[in-house]
Amino acid sequence: RAYQIADTFRERGIPVIVGGIHPSILPEEAAAHADSVIIGEADTIWPQILQDFKDNNLQSSYRASQIPDLADLPPRRRDLIKKDKYFFTRLLQTSRGCPMNCDFCSVSDFNGIRMRHRPIDQIMEEVEAFSTTLKRRFLLFADDNIVGDKPFARKLFHALKSMKIRWGSMSSIEIARDPDFLRLARESGCRALFIGFESIRQDALQEIHKRFKVSEYEELIKRIQGLGITLEGAFIFGFDGDNKDVFEQTVEFCYRNNLNLVQFSALTPFPGTRLFSHLKKAGRILTHDWTKYDAFHCVYQPAKMSSEELQEGIVNAYRQFYSNSSIVKRLGATALKLKWPYSILMSLMNYDFKHFAF
Repeated sequence: RAYQIADTFRERGIPVIVGGIHPSILPEEAAAHADSVIIGEADTIWPQILQDFKDNNLQSSYRASQIPDLADLPPRRRDLIKKDKYFFTRLLQTSRGCPMNCDFCSVSDFNGIRMRHRPIDQIMEEVEAFSTTLKRRFLLFADDNIVGDKPFARKLFHALKSMKIRWGSMSSIEIARDPDFLRLARESGCRALFIGFESIRQDALQEIHKRFKVSEYEELIKRIQGLGITLEGAFIFGFDGDNKDVFEQTVEFCYRNNLNLVQFSALTPFPGTRLFSHLKKAGRILTHDWTKYDAFHCVYQPAKMSSEELQEGIVNAYRQFYSNSSIVKRLGATALKLKWPYSILMSLMNYDFKHFAF
């Protein structure tokens, strides 16, 4: 879709610059749809790109000589955001990178496995700006893993305690391993977490070099929910050990643990990842139509089922989890642990996901 938009504007004689993960991995492909391609993070080279454009000297590609120091990033021009055009605008980023380095994920390839952070005082200034201009004091931290660097996360949570906000973010299940650390997150305002469990099968986690233990999941989930923190779990289907039983088993796991929301996805070999290289070498990639690489369509040959069975299994899993009876039962089980505004929000989000499933 981005290529279609770029082509349309170029046909009108308007120069187009593209960047991001996909163009950085496949710059030659992206160059067919743009006047210039930015490879990697663009923060430090964007001023030079603008100057080259003004001088009618735009280069065909740009690559930063070093990874940006997040302390040097300019303030966000939030006054330019048309809030009526977006569902949610109250978000900010404290870090880049992720130490997990999963085989299927492109974050570590693009941003690196070493965590980089903005200074705490800069983050607090931005949080304060939100707090003084918004009636609803709920923010989303757009970090890939808010606890990827635990010592920094601890400092961040301590600083947030005085801000009197509520926040949500993506995290690994590691946030719950230390009860005191999890309690600190709650005291700092944590009310919602998106956690990638990936699979309820240990061999699947080993397949993608994920260091979690499935045997610990249920206890860690109880710790999170016991503090009144809303939990959305993400699960991937299609690992080499997965057969058609994995869908029902995963839904049952989600029921048993009263997960507030879930996201079910097809294992997707995004270009540039180790998973893509492995499946391509094995001749298992079925299509290079990137519009199908949406984590819902199956774009490779699974080991123990057909691609059609994988997609059908995902649809059925969604339909089971987001059936009317399931929604009522799950929300009833967790309503007492959540403040009433969050219970209402969970109800609305469940029915929104239901529309996707049906």
